[in-house]
This record gives sequence, structure tokens and C-alpha cells, in this order.
Amino acid sequence: MQNLELPLRSFFSFSFACHRRQEPPRIDGNLREWEGRELVPDLMSVEGQRAFARVYMAWDDAGLYFGVEVPAKTTYHIDPRHWTQGDCLELWVDTRDLKDVHRAHRYCHRFYILPGGTGPGGRQPIGRQTTIDRAREQAPPCPEETIKLGLRRLKSSYQLEVHLPGSGLNGFQPGEFDRLGFAYLLHDSQHGTQSWSAGPEAGVGHDPSTWGTVELRP
Repeated sequence: MQNLELPLRSFFSFSFACHRRQEPPRIDGNLREWEGRELVPDLMSVEGQRAFARVYMAWDDAGLYFGVEVPAKTTYHIDPRHWTQGDCLELWVDTRDLKDVHRAHRYCHRFYILPGGTGPGGRQPIGRQTTIDRAREQAPPCPEETIKLGLRRLKSSYQLEVHLPGSGLNGFQPGEFDRLGFAYLLHDSQHGTQSWSAGPEAGVGHDPSTWGTVELRP
């Protein structure tokens, strides 16, 4: 008899309140403007694992904002061609928060952000939308130049900020739809992978039903 080990997070639905920003953060890689209430809750502990990074999220009518701090970081592995194999933040957003489907649709978006890989010495960040595997329909592309990124590499950590424009998120209408499907994977060449609602083994990369819910609050 085969022993199937299902991730504990598979048995729960997760949601958190994402607060509206009265003033957007400066996208410069410095997280001094972020508040504790903007932290995305750590769900790794549900399965006895430990989060190695802090992830923040906020919103306004112009789109979504993210902040990431990875401490105890001294070496980097960045591969713009095979980005999931190195240091990388992946984000999934469903502007309709549909949980009764297992294949992505035109309101589902996937982005990847690298803490380097371009510019002088390859120390400038990269952020792009990409396709979702097995999708029934892909979301319209978000122009790369509209994704704003800020990065600070310190001696033993890095801080990353991201602004995804509402114009590049198909169906982003916070006045009418105040819930988003959301998931992230933070890949790190030193620390492993940190996830939120589900990990890669649960199909989070292609199955919107495994994503959690973001409630857009004032």
C-alpha cells in the first residue's frame, strides 16, 4: 500500500487583508516605508517549516505593491534564461479569485522577478510576465517597461520592491472586485524555496484553486 503524504496546507483555504496605500511606496529597494500590517502572513509554519524571508503586499488604484527582504544572503545565482533554477520571486494573481477551476484563465497572471541579471555588472533587477502552464487562456501581456522594480543589495541581505500596474493586470477593478487570488514562490540558492498558500508539489504554478485569497481593504 502506497503512503501518500499530502501537504497540510492542501486541507485549508487561506486569506489575508491587504491594505490600501494612501501614498505609494518609493520603488527604490528600501523597505523603510513598509508597515507590519502589510506583511503577508507566514504559512510555512503550518507544515513545520520556517520562512527565511519577509514578504509585504499593499495596493491602490494604480495596482499592487510588493516588498521582499531576504536576510543572511551572501551569494547569488541568477539565470535569466532558466530563472526558477536560481534566485527568483514568482507571483501569481487572479483578479477574479475563482477557486472552482484548476486551469488558469484570462484573469490569471504570472510574473517573475530576479534580484539582478541586467545592467552594469548584472546588478539591476529583471521583472516580466510569463505564461502559465496548462492554461485555458493566457492573460493579455503586461508591458515589461511598466513593471517598476527597486533593489538594494546589502552586505548580507537584499531588499526588493515591485509595482505591478493595474493597467497590466487584466480585470483589476478594486472598486467592483475586492478579492484577488494570490500565490508566491520565493526561490533562493542558499535557503531553498518559500511559498505561501501552497508549494510547487501541490501544482501552485498552474492551478488557481491552490492559490490563497487577498482581501483588498482600506
